[in-house]
Amino acid sequence: MTKLRRLLAPLAVLILMVSTPALASAAVEECGADGWRAADEQVASRRPVVLVHGWTGGPMTDTAKALSTRLGDRVSTFTFDYGRRSLYWASDAQIAGCLSKFLDAVSQAHRKVGGDGKVVAVAHSMGGLALRYALQGKGDIVPNIITIGTPSLGSPWGATWVADAVHAMSIPDKDLPPREATAALCLGPHNKGTALPKGCNSDLPSWIPPRTQLTQIAGDVTVDRTLFGIHLYSLPLFSDGIVPVPSAHGYWSSGPGGESPAEGARLANVTEACRVDHGLMSGLRKEQALAVPAWLALDYVVLQDLQSETLSPATGWYLILAAFAASCSHMKQASDARTLDRVEAALSEATDVLAASIPVNPADYRLPESPHELYYFRSPSKNFSCGIITLELSAGCHGKTSPVPPRPEHCSTHISWGSGMFVNATGKTDFICTGGVIYSNGFGREDPVLPYGRSLTVLGFTCVSRQSGVTCTHQSTAHGFRIAAESNEQF
Repeated sequence: MTKLRRLLAPLAVLILMVSTPALASAAVEECGADGWRAADEQVASRRPVVLVHGWTGGPMTDTAKALSTRLGDRVSTFTFDYGRRSLYWASDAQIAGCLSKFLDAVSQAHRKVGGDGKVVAVAHSMGGLALRYALQGKGDIVPNIITIGTPSLGSPWGATWVADAVHAMSIPDKDLPPREATAALCLGPHNKGTALPKGCNSDLPSWIPPRTQLTQIAGDVTVDRTLFGIHLYSLPLFSDGIVPVPSAHGYWSSGPGGESPAEGARLANVTEACRVDHGLMSGLRKEQALAVPAWLALDYVVLQDLQSETLSPATGWYLILAAFAASCSHMKQASDARTLDRVEAALSEATDVLAASIPVNPADYRLPESPHELYYFRSPSKNFSCGIITLELSAGCHGKTSPVPPRPEHCSTHISWGSGMFVNATGKTDFICTGGVIYSNGFGREDPVLPYGRSLTVLGFTCVSRQSGVTCTHQSTAHGFRIAAESNEQF
């Protein structure tokens, strides 16, 4: 046995202890029909949310309960369980194929009770890859996807003997795949359209349907080194212990061709960072009675290995011990309160966007003093003044938002940059560069409020007011923007 195997031999046992929750029920042959009854328990006003677990795992029941508690009657949660089949790679017919059918069943059940059939999906780890295979040719029944620690570009642990060891210890409870169909192999690293690891008999995951909103949540652990309570320095791991941050945010370069289509998914990358003290890690090592060599303290070796993407014994120990001690680690993130805050925010925004808005009468928002067609409104929070105007046919909003990109060369330093956003009649979207106010009346009075859940449609644009921000869309191109105090996007 090599030095690496001797040092990491206990690792496979530890991973298995945490990463394999007890299965709520055994998978039923051919898509587990017994688990499909829950798809019928729906209410039109509640957004159906399907949760998909990862490799060697079981149904995300606790996560589903936590999200139901947080979002109340805004959502109905359903867990897809392929636990019995979870040693197989995500493209397996009884994983991706059955997930596709399950999504259809949930969607159809929502329509039966008067809903629109739109489903939001939340996936942990390999579950996010299963979704990509499942949604091939699906259209827009899943307009919003939230992934947590999904290895879009693989994991450094994939296609290693450690993954094989976890696979081997899971066999008694699960269906055994042939070598070429094992997730342990296929989860190995890849990038920019390169094939999955040698021996994996599967194509790359497909790109998800155009205009799908994809929120990628990554865990990022930093190890703090202290001495007698004094902070010495920090070691950023850029990983949740299992999946590096670039992989968890790596959708755009992970599919066929290596670059997401221009009219592809709308991406939002979120990083949940957390810190763990090296002393806590040392305590964990002692508690687990793990033999850690003295040279592990040479942190510069670990940093060099991380920078060169080398999975050395030192790096391996750091990643795994951090994964066990850190709250945002791969093994804890699906139940971590701060990570769930991120999921809740994305789900809340998705339910807001998907909720049907009520149109207002444009005449109530037209500026009567002007011979031009000018329509102005304020957000209920009063953070934004918005308008749809004919002077330079466009829709836009003024107000403070973050983040704002660096000032471009075409925007003079003598005028304001990033004081809002706009979309024009060609579908172009950008931040506002102007020396004055365009999307508000110039008569010194407040514009009328566009209440939450209401939409203003005029001159080929639609602006919708929601708690998650104001969204304005150019109807013929479907391009536009969403602006809020702490977030924004262009689509």
